[in-house]
Order: sequence, then C-alpha cells, then structure tokens
Amino acid sequence: MIQNSAITVELYLLCFNEEKMIRHTLNYYSKICSKIIIIDNQSTDDSMRLARSYKNLEFRYLDSRNEFVEDELTASKNNCWKGSSADYVIVCDMDEFLYDENLLEKLALAKHQNIIIPSIIGYNMMSDKFPTNYKKLITEQVKHGVRSERFDKHIIFDPKKIKEMNYRPGAHLCNPVFYENRDVDSKIEFKLLHYKYLGKDYLYKKHKGYVKRMSEISREKKHGYEYLEGEDHVNNMFESAKLLERIVN
Repeated sequence: MIQNSAITVELYLLCFNEEKMIRHTLNYYSKICSKIIIIDNQSTDDSMRLARSYKNLEFRYLDSRNEFVEDELTASKNNCWKGSSADYVIVCDMDEFLYDENLLEKLALAKHQNIIIPSIIGYNMMSDKFPTNYKKLITEQVKHGVRSERFDKHIIFDPKKIKEMNYRPGAHLCNPVFYENRDVDSKIEFKLLHYKYLGKDYLYKKHKGYVKRMSEISREKKHGYEYLEGEDHVNNMFESAKLLERIVN
C-alpha cells in the first residue's frame, strides 16, 4: 500500500526463473510502488504463478529464444519505462533493492526538489544461507554486506524528464540524455542493496542455469563472465567477504 499519496513509483522488474527470490522482491516493492511491471524472460519455474497472487501487477514477455542475451536485456531496460507518467520509475533485476529507512518520504522530498536521477550508493549483501522466511522482509533478515561501487547503478529516475538512459550491459553504467540540461543529483542519496550472494548452494544452481542458456554472442562479449567461472567464482566471493559490515539497521 502506498503510504504517501504525494508520490507515485512504478517498478520495472526483469525476471528469469526467480521462484525463490520473487516473493522477497514483491513483498518489498509492493509496499512502495503503485504499479509493478514484470518482464518475464521465458521463465520455466514457478515464478509467474507466485507473482500472480500480488495486486497491481502487469506482465510483459521478453522472447530471447530461450537464451541469455545480455544485449536484449539491456535494450529492455532502456525502453520498458518509456511513456510512464509516474514521478519515479525503478528499473532493476530481481535481486536489487532500493533502500532507505524513510524511502517514500525521501522520494517525495526528491520530487519536491526536482531531482531527476538521485545518487545511488551500492552494497553487496551476503548471507551464508538463503532466507526462506517470506513473512519478513529480506531487509530484516539479511542486514550485512560490503560497499561495492560496482552496484552504484542508477536504477531510479523521473521518466518524464529523461529521453534516454542508455544503459550499458548489466546497467552498471549509463549515459542519460535529459530533455533539459541536467545531471545526476547528489543532494539526495539512496542505498542500493544487491542481494546477489545468498547461500552457495542457491548460487551454484542459479549460475549453472545461466550458463546453460548463455548465447554465443554473450559468451563472445564476456557478458556474465562470472557465471562461466562456475563454483570458483561463488567460493571466491564468499572467501573475500568475511568482514561484512552491518548495512541495514
């Protein structure tokens, strides 16, 4: 339920086989967003059935010929939000959570200050086990992570004042084109919590699924290269992040 009628936020959410994560994501964003658009990239698991139990959802279909094609996912992020009349849109993957203790109030302030693209501070959130309690928000269950500039992704912006976002593959970089001369605004900052590394067994299975459907063009361009590293990548990430900090209060 929207807690502040002065602000409207729409979520554009990419999905492929996210039956374990999708309830965490929808539980969180359904409290913030007036509308959620799920862009399903040919999921074969229970993701869509689980999603249909939520209100104010719209479903779109992205056909990438049953392959992981990063260029097509990027094109979707660059175009899915166009035509929105919301105050802000969030364009993200299933494991990316825009966070602030007073998120809607802060967004209302950003709107009042005419901020088009707020500043984003990214964090890699980690847990030895995947949280399976869907009655509590994931932000209440996994509170520790590490600061990661790689996740400073501009996932939220005012769609009425942006002509093009020009996301690069992975949406880690972008080159926005404004209708008027503007830039990213650092007066208001939000955290971006990336819940990517939640239990080794969960990741082993998920990454194998990505590799199995990875297109030749994605392999050639080294899109999703970490998935090709297999279990070694997952093990190295957990090994290198033993000193986690508390990010969420």
